Amino acid sequence: MTADTSSKYGRVIKHGDGRCTVVFERHLPHPVEKVWAAITDPDHLARWFPGIKVELRQGGKFSIRFGGDCDGPSHVSGEVAIYEPPRRLQLGSMLYELERAGTGCLLRFSDVLQFTGARSNTDIANSVLAGWHSYLDRLEESLATGAATEPRPELDYAQIQVAGRSDAEDAPRQD
Repeated sequence: MTADTSSKYGRVIKHGDGRCTVVFERHLPHPVEKVWAAITDPDHLARWFPGIKVELRQGGKFSIRFGGDCDGPSHVSGEVAIYEPPRRLQLGSMLYELERAGTGCLLRFSDVLQFTGARSNTDIANSVLAGWHSYLDRLEESLATGAATEPRPELDYAQIQVAGRSDAEDAPRQD
């Protein structure tokens, strides 16, 4: 499957049960094995995703501490649901999928969201899209330079066209 230019900014897939999935596709000029190392090796992870700890095995535990001005939960933890080197890694609701694409790699990253609270679904999706976009940019930079990357300001996703996202959103939800 090829990704169009807009897929770098992600897309939203809505599910009938109230969940939605944000999906990113990035064509990377690196072999699958190099990208796999960047998302699984602790030294590589520290360069672009410093708050993550993962037991790399099926059923292992993971923990993510988001830094800075995180606009969601600052800590996420759970179980490694899928560990299939060097192709698929699922940490809770977050899934990395890698496939060869020419001399490089297609990275698909998705995260399933369950909306709760008083914020609108669009507001939450924008926040998650912006955060993952920023982390994936840092991954690309780390792969290209081999160096640690600095956090950068997140994009204002209210100003970006995103496939599947409804901008005519209902009022914030009340639980």
